[in-house]
Amino acid sequence: MILEPYHQLALNEATRKNPDGTYVYSTVVWGDVKKSIKSCIAAAQALHRGFGLDWGSVIVVANDLKGADSRVGYYMRRALTLNPMMRAVCQVRNYKIDLPNHSFIESVAIDPTGEAGSNADLIIFSELWGAHEEAQKRMWTEMTLPPNKFGYSQRWVETYAGYSGESELLEQLYDQGVKQGRVLDLGMPGLECYANDAARLFVMWNTHPRCPWQTPEYYAQEAAVLPPNEFRRVHQNQWVSSTESFVPYEWWDSCAGRLPALEEDEPMIFALDAGVSSDCFAIVGVTRRGTKVFVRYARAWVPRLGMKLDFAPIEEEIRTLAKRYNVIEWAYDEYQLHDMAKRLTRDAVGWFRPFSQARDRQVADKNLYDLIRERRILHPNNPELNDHIRNANAETDREKMRLVKRSELLKIDLAVALSMAASEGVRLNVG
Repeated sequence: MILEPYHQLALNEATRKNPDGTYVYSTVVWGDVKKSIKSCIAAAQALHRGFGLDWGSVIVVANDLKGADSRVGYYMRRALTLNPMMRAVCQVRNYKIDLPNHSFIESVAIDPTGEAGSNADLIIFSELWGAHEEAQKRMWTEMTLPPNKFGYSQRWVETYAGYSGESELLEQLYDQGVKQGRVLDLGMPGLECYANDAARLFVMWNTHPRCPWQTPEYYAQEAAVLPPNEFRRVHQNQWVSSTESFVPYEWWDSCAGRLPALEEDEPMIFALDAGVSSDCFAIVGVTRRGTKVFVRYARAWVPRLGMKLDFAPIEEEIRTLAKRYNVIEWAYDEYQLHDMAKRLTRDAVGWFRPFSQARDRQVADKNLYDLIRERRILHPNNPELNDHIRNANAETDREKMRLVKRSELLKIDLAVALSMAASEGVRLNVG
């Protein structure tokens, strides 16, 4: 593995020792942009530490066992496979590697109780940005460095930035190292390395692509498919909020225009969305031609203050629409509208398909974002729909996205219904 100059400088500092042989730093945060061989370096450090100790132990932890084993663990096994001398003396058993000096390296699951009392020489935490759950936080506590190995053991965190206010463990380390620590001069101008001497903490927090394979063409491609805040987080190692405006309103406004006339028997898809406690009901209908989606119908029902929503006129409208258009599917929120869909199906109004508000919605909401950004959706400037799009924020997690209200008082049901309808239009390849 060929390291870049900044890798070498940071690695030398992170593993630097005092004259008595103890590590200068007990905790190392290796924060770098995506695809900068963070996991490879952590795997190399695990093998180096494991082979350098008799009766030693190295533990690899991620946000789940699969994450620990498929990243750092995978690169360790690959190194053993490619190195005949190491392969001959090591034994790989599931998530554990036994070394010839009675040391072992193991990827473990998030199990704070089971891992209490760890006596590891090196503990690697992979992608700490994703440690949001209470069990993950307790795991960090239980996997603390043993006092009998003070100065001779290390925590090693490999990650990129997380979400402000949510990635608490990583944000605390970032604050201690970057904000409260001192800037280190390692001989390379602009290299972002920091030390907090009191905490025995070293942080490399690189925010620029420095590897030869990180080309402008690659980043142009990534910018085209990732939400802006996710691009900043993974490719520029910047802290972001998990919730921000769904789309710039100028994008949506640029998608407004006169729709082509609806052809006779043109396939149409409707989506139904009802808010919690029936505070709003939305229906959106779309057609598709080629790669473009056309918003043909959008209407919301909101009950009067203090009153419950009357579903009778809504159900009557659905029956009317079913007669007027060639509706090939009604997508609906099964949790809120199961009884209505069952009743309308029984009366042969149409085909009603439940639309998951978890997995399916994440795909659909990202699909709607892409359609708007690429101007592949055309809408008739419906004021209600415009408001619901304007009211929508988005929670993002890597490539996933989910529409949420900017405020509890605002409505986004038409935006959600449009997301469902457009997604089904793409999935069914109508038009």
